[in-house]
Amino acid sequence: MSGVKIDLAAVQSAESVVSGAISEMEGVTQKILAQAGLSEAAMKAPAGQITSSTFSGLGGGGKALSETLSELQADLASLRATAESGSDQATAAAKTGAGSSVAQGM
Repeated sequence: MSGVKIDLAAVQSAESVVSGAISEMEGVTQKILAQAGLSEAAMKAPAGQITSSTFSGLGGGGKALSETLSELQADLASLRATAESGSDQATAAAKTGAGSSVAQGM
């Protein structure tokens, strides 16, 4: 049987990259949202409010990206689990079939 095979090492590598990206996005988002609060407190003028609003928008975007990366991480984990399960099933089937001949099944 031939076809596309799942490279578990590549999936695990992608999971690692996504995990690092999630951590980075969470850190950046926290910094941006903290800056929004500082800007608003420091400047009550319209310019300060605009700056604060901009930082809040960026923080919301960062949070959304972090959430999307978390979903990707879950999908990669599911892909890996499915691939590992399929590999275990194939091994079990091969072991079961090793004791019988093709002629016996006819």
